[in-house]
Amino acid sequence: MTPAEPTYAAHSAYHVLRSVNNIDYSVAPAGAATDPAPASPVSWSQSNAVVFGRGNRVHYKNMADTEDVAQQLCKITSSMGNLHLVQCGNKEQANIVALATSNGWIQLWDLVAKKMVMNWKMKNVTSMCFGDNMLTIGDEKGSLRHYDPRVNDSTKVKEQLKKVSRHQGRILTGEWREDGKYLATGDQNGLVLVWDARRPRVPLEVGEMVQRRRKMQHVGAVTALTWCPWHSKYLVTGDSTTEGTGTIRVWDVDSNGNSTSEWPTKVELDAQVTSLHFSPHIRELLSTHGPGKVAPPPTTPVTPITPIDDPFASAPLFVDPFTSRISNSAVVHQFPTMRHVTTVPIAKKNIAGSVLSPNGHRIVFAVPEESQLKVWEVWGKFKAPRPPSLYETCAIR
Repeated sequence: MTPAEPTYAAHSAYHVLRSVNNIDYSVAPAGAATDPAPASPVSWSQSNAVVFGRGNRVHYKNMADTEDVAQQLCKITSSMGNLHLVQCGNKEQANIVALATSNGWIQLWDLVAKKMVMNWKMKNVTSMCFGDNMLTIGDEKGSLRHYDPRVNDSTKVKEQLKKVSRHQGRILTGEWREDGKYLATGDQNGLVLVWDARRPRVPLEVGEMVQRRRKMQHVGAVTALTWCPWHSKYLVTGDSTTEGTGTIRVWDVDSNGNSTSEWPTKVELDAQVTSLHFSPHIRELLSTHGPGKVAPPPTTPVTPITPIDDPFASAPLFVDPFTSRISNSAVVHQFPTMRHVTTVPIAKKNIAGSVLSPNGHRIVFAVPEESQLKVWEVWGKFKAPRPPSLYETCAIR
């Protein structure tokens, strides 16, 4: 007997995932061509505006109005370098957006007032994320700096900053858990650290045993991570190797390491992991992927069987190199089973990253090499079963 086909809820990405429209987008040159996490200056605000770059100009678009035209917020001057990162605030800073340039300038802008509220300079900004009344910035050398965005004086901001250094390489990604208790960060050397906001100087000792200490370690650079919104103990991370492969890891930050998970904690893939998102509505996880690993063609040419009188009978036939089936695609997994739901090609070029809407229904894929932000529906609205009417419950048969 063949196993029954899996069924998916109406609001699952299996039924909902589809293209909506595209937004013109471009990234100013920054970093090396082999950068594991190329610049992807785009973010989605709590006030439902997508903020993104067009070269050194920062634009925003109201996503509640499909007819709305993107408007310019500001222009980065040449003395400040190129636009490198864009990060919108969380619920406490719903209308604030942080900009970072290649020369280390940080600017905070008010999206409602359309004015800059603060700016300062530091060296080598490589990641940004907002927490509860906190802007956390990672740098090239592995240091984290915590700033209070409510302070409206640049000098006082620097005076009050808290700095910690435990990473030994460039910090590529970071995210505060929704409750503000934990911060997760990942670096170019594959190390993931989790920080407790109450004791921010020393990271938690979680993960697998490595040289008598617990450690969360990837093979490739950590290019994506996210917290599970409905099982807050789970942190999911993804990496990108120089060979073009990627791995998704699932970590239980509350575990002392003695328990064994009944679900998969590691998924190996033949394409880089460039972003990760949980649905707030259904137990699904979406991952985006780069061009992937290209397998070389056979070294020995294959000669086809052809008629004797064929003039090309002696011409060897070379097989095209094998490309990843998830190349430049979005893959949806059930969680925590990590069972495959669907794979959808998004672009012909690398998906540098993606951002999820505040309500969890839409996603924007950043594809700099195609000069496009691709807006897709991803998860639908949950509809509770309709209760039977009084007539249906009391009907006379």
